[in-house]
Amino acid sequence: MTPYDYQTRLADDAYEILREDMIVYLACEERTGKSLAAILVAERCEQVSTVLIITKKQALGGWLETLKQFKHLKDYTVINYHKASKVAGKFDLIMLDESHNYISAFPKVGKLWKDVNKLTAFVPLIYISATPHAQGPQQLYHQFALSSWSPWKMHNSFYEWFRMYGKPYSIKINCIDIQQYDKVDVYSALACVKHLFVTATRQELGFEHEPTDVVHHIKLDSTTREVYNELVKHDLVELRVGMVVCDNSSKLRTSLHQLEGGTIKIDVDRYVLTNTEKVDFILNKFGDNSSLVIMYNYIAEKQKLEQHFKNALILQATSYAEGVDLYEYQDLVIYSQDFSTARHTQRRARQSNKKRSIPINVHFLLVKGAISAQVYKTVSLNKRNFVDSVFKRSTI
Repeated sequence: MTPYDYQTRLADDAYEILREDMIVYLACEERTGKSLAAILVAERCEQVSTVLIITKKQALGGWLETLKQFKHLKDYTVINYHKASKVAGKFDLIMLDESHNYISAFPKVGKLWKDVNKLTAFVPLIYISATPHAQGPQQLYHQFALSSWSPWKMHNSFYEWFRMYGKPYSIKINCIDIQQYDKVDVYSALACVKHLFVTATRQELGFEHEPTDVVHHIKLDSTTREVYNELVKHDLVELRVGMVVCDNSSKLRTSLHQLEGGTIKIDVDRYVLTNTEKVDFILNKFGDNSSLVIMYNYIAEKQKLEQHFKNALILQATSYAEGVDLYEYQDLVIYSQDFSTARHTQRRARQSNKKRSIPINVHFLLVKGAISAQVYKTVSLNKRNFVDSVFKRSTI
């Protein structure tokens, strides 16, 4: 494997930052070859012999294939975040891939962050993500807190950091004021850390084709619309598989989203329903062929799609939003998407590649006035996560 010239340039820039600050964040756009650029940085580090790469499970194969094809001198260990607690020994350098996804929670950290934290003390770190802080700079605090050289190490906690950069407000839940931490002074916060980032767009690096969203509006049949509207109005609806009861906004959002695609979850049970509006559209528009990828969101949707497609590649839209290369596939259809703007950005770039010779069209199946249209507008156009506060009840 021979690096592109731009990967060498990115690695040169990243190495200088790492040498100076013991931290560097490779934040170039999706599919720009950040993995190999990070390996090139490690290969430049004279004092580094052992390197630990922590990534998501679905990206393990890509890292191992890159290491297999690229002649390297260092000793690399590649694991996924859920195996971090089982790692023993000390490493000279650690790479944290897709770091926005697993170690960026706020205001409190989770188990995976705590597992990784046991490995990173006084170890140089390379962070890798195309969307390092899609929800805001508050996502960076705990990422950098894993480093002994964090630019915010003077703040002993997220709450202390937030007192300096945050814009406090609260919302009432069950008549109780609940403090929120999703608004910060973006300019001031990023000004403290921008020297740690290496960024580049695909356009700047000479990629010929950029992803283009193609929106298809699907018309639900009268029975599906009736069920959908009944659930919107009354928070419950009787189906042949049982009663759907939505006792909170999150449950209502999810149930409406599932109904559009012809599935439902009742308590712990998942059901495939009879409506096939989205399936029929895909078959009529694209057919069932090996050049087609369909991404679904809910577990029962996989079962539904597998009933109708034998040749298309069917992937989970969240698990495969990052770390996979689909450039050889002609069409990517998003059957349904999750509510994250970061994963939306990552997902739509799966076909981007310097080798891509044909345009990239990412197809979204939406229903006018329904929740899928709300989700798309929020995460794609407004660049916000689709949460309860932006959900609006509307019949179709």
